[in-house]
Amino acid sequence: MKLITTLSLICILPFAELFASESEHTELSIADSLRSEGLLAEAIIAYEYSAFTSLNNTDRTIALLKKAECLLESGKIERSESTLSRLNFYNLNDSLQYESRYKSALYSYLNQNFEESISQLSIIEQFLPIENSIKSKPLFALALNETRRWNEAKEQMILWNNYVNANDSCKLATYDIAIKNIYDKKNQPKYRDPAKALIWAQIIPGSGQLYSGYFFDAAFTSIMVLSGIGIAAYGVFVAKYYITGVLLGYGIFQRFFIAGQNRSEFLANKRNYQRKRKYNDRLRDIINAHSY
Repeated sequence: MKLITTLSLICILPFAELFASESEHTELSIADSLRSEGLLAEAIIAYEYSAFTSLNNTDRTIALLKKAECLLESGKIERSESTLSRLNFYNLNDSLQYESRYKSALYSYLNQNFEESISQLSIIEQFLPIENSIKSKPLFALALNETRRWNEAKEQMILWNNYVNANDSCKLATYDIAIKNIYDKKNQPKYRDPAKALIWAQIIPGSGQLYSGYFFDAAFTSIMVLSGIGIAAYGVFVAKYYITGVLLGYGIFQRFFIAGQNRSEFLANKRNYQRKRKYNDRLRDIINAHSY
């Protein structure tokens, strides 16, 4: 009886694995069809089901990657990143591991989680063949730019240029000059310190916005703060409405004095963001030019 049971299992198990494999591919095919028809919400559910029921890590990884792509297409960047945080990189071939880690890095970058993006790109650099890792260098440089690690970003771009333009000396020299020009210290963005902007706003109303580079914003705050002081002075010394004058004037003064401090921090961060975007756009121009 034991012999019969054993032989039965030997015969049945390979077919069970085959049926399971076919079932997994069927689930992925259904999800792919839904996605191709533009039914992203339904495709997301189907990919999640496929990932949940997959018996091997490769199929599970593919399902999660495709689910994350659908979420990104739906504008749900944060959920795309969190979906890929569930990936298990064990026993994946180099190609799939590169795709998984690169997309994890990309979605973290898009979600402004720059340190996580840098972490994934560092793993690609250390553990995957140069043929794979070289393709991630531009994103690596952009992520490093976001954290102001200029020298490391420059090294990534030089490595990228030396590899992709190795057989074209003219292109190699042209891109080398462009990269070094971008990362020249005098061309790096000059940032405003939000804490310093706040301090200036506390000392002299409007000076925090002026420090951040917003003249009209600074002028408006200064005028309104001075107006509050003027109204209080008028109420006390001219109209003789002491309490009303002080309360009205102080209310205007306090409102715009506090608002000016908050506004100064906001504008300093806004200015930094604009300069960072402009700087990264110059790097993107180099990367995009190479693709044509």
